[in-house]
Amino acid sequence: MMPGEENLEIYYTGLSWSRPLAIRFRFRLVGLDRGWVDAGARRTAYYSHIPPGSYTFNVIADNGEGVWNTTGQSLAIVVLPRFYQTWWFRFGIGSALVMVVWLSWRRRLVQMRRAQTAQQAFSRQLIESQERERQRIAAELHDSLGQHLLVVRNRALLGALSQPDEEARRQFTEIGATMAQTLAEVRTISYNLRPHHLDQLGLTTAIRAMVETIGESSAIDIRSDLDDVDGVFPPADEITIYRIIQESLNNVVKHSGAGAARVSVRCQEQQVEMEIHDDGHGFAPRAAKAGLAGLGGFGLKGLAERVEMLGGTHAIDSGPGRGTTVTVRIGVGRARRAPSHDA
Repeated sequence: MMPGEENLEIYYTGLSWSRPLAIRFRFRLVGLDRGWVDAGARRTAYYSHIPPGSYTFNVIADNGEGVWNTTGQSLAIVVLPRFYQTWWFRFGIGSALVMVVWLSWRRRLVQMRRAQTAQQAFSRQLIESQERERQRIAAELHDSLGQHLLVVRNRALLGALSQPDEEARRQFTEIGATMAQTLAEVRTISYNLRPHHLDQLGLTTAIRAMVETIGESSAIDIRSDLDDVDGVFPPADEITIYRIIQESLNNVVKHSGAGAARVSVRCQEQQVEMEIHDDGHGFAPRAAKAGLAGLGGFGLKGLAERVEMLGGTHAIDSGPGRGTTVTVRIGVGRARRAPSHDA
């Protein structure tokens, strides 16, 4: 049968010289009928809808006296499918659907990667602009305000020496002391905004000096174990490394309640690993998942952004009563330098 032909009509007959009108028939279409169809004396088989496929039509008859010929006759029938009913068409449709799904997934993945790249670029630009502004403010504090405060302090001291009145000398002396304290605070703020050690002496010395400064200004015994990481990172990334350690230590001082802390920097062949550990009260993992938004104004989100900006990974291990360990790993494309330790 040609494609689109669904109706089938088959004529059959049987011969009997003695009782031709008493002959009874049974037929079946193998592949469609479940069993024999008792047609009685009818000599025509009707099928109104036959799906595409291969079939065999069987018909048997009796001799008019109830004796059946079980061999009967057979007829092979092939119903050709329409093009959209063929296996290759269905395979093509399935393949096209799979391709559409795959292309949609790939497009979504590319969009997500572009959005992530754009977010990282924005974060980098924002942080870099913040660092440039910090550097500008630090320079103004050091070169302008610092110089003015120094002049006021020196004039106050000179005024104290030139005054014959004891009360006047005391007033000038107090002014000089206040100016000296203010000048020290301005220099501290300027250093925190942009550490001059980083530009003049390198990243390793800057980290060491920062650890010592924070340790001296707090009740926490902070020690360091540093490999030489000078020149490992591009100059633009060194300030980000410095900020990660600085803010982590500030969080330790402000929130940990620790008695001791340790900063470790290890320069390996393919990465630099930084670890900041304290023996403070720690926090629950649920709090870590919540983001600790108020943690020192920097928090885990800011840490993650800086680490992600450098293409690194970070992990935070903490728990109530067992302190906190922040581990940061940044990949590098150079061989390991000879380590130098500072305990």
